[in-house]
Amino acid sequence: MDQRSQRKQREYEARKEEILLAAERMFSQNGFFKTSMAEIAESAQFAMGTVYRFFKSKEEIYISLVEAKVEELLSLLKDATKSGSTAPEKLREVIRVKLAFADQNRNFFRIYVSEWSGFEWTVKSAFGDRVWKKYLAQIDLVANLIKEGIKAKEFRQVNPKDTSLALHGMLNSTIYVWILQAGPKESLVDKGEWLSELFLGGIGTTIENK
Repeated sequence: MDQRSQRKQREYEARKEEILLAAERMFSQNGFFKTSMAEIAESAQFAMGTVYRFFKSKEEIYISLVEAKVEELLSLLKDATKSGSTAPEKLREVIRVKLAFADQNRNFFRIYVSEWSGFEWTVKSAFGDRVWKKYLAQIDLVANLIKEGIKAKEFRQVNPKDTSLALHGMLNSTIYVWILQAGPKESLVDKGEWLSELFLGGIGTTIENK
């Protein structure tokens, strides 16, 4: 790709990102169903025709926004698994990273919680297989950490997939309640330590096996 083509690609991606950011603001402010394409265009300071060149509908904008966020979180979680030397340490970091991501992206999560009333139980039906597969990749990531911990005798014998689902359910419920509070002042990350203790205490090896 020559320099001109590279510049055009960068400009294309920059405009697309501006539209997504504007949509996130409007969805958070007015809700997904009450936001129009015209309002998104006005917020992004683009003509309607420009917005339609990138996205056919606000549904497509929202799905693109969800895909980007899920992909970003998955990348952060993968990095988190490289930070510790033991499975419990890595899981603590995974918990911290997911809570921090929700804290830093509260507008996005507020849209999701208020409009779709759930997490994993609506992902596939609302957003399709691509987002669903990326969500399942998060589940598998944690399941593999649990397998690693079982092999190292850091965890007792549990079903890795079911245990991973349980952890994500616990984290999602915590995020859900926190987001629904009117302007939560407490940092979501602060909840990570006791959630880690609760979860790791449940799957840790028993006293007899230590």
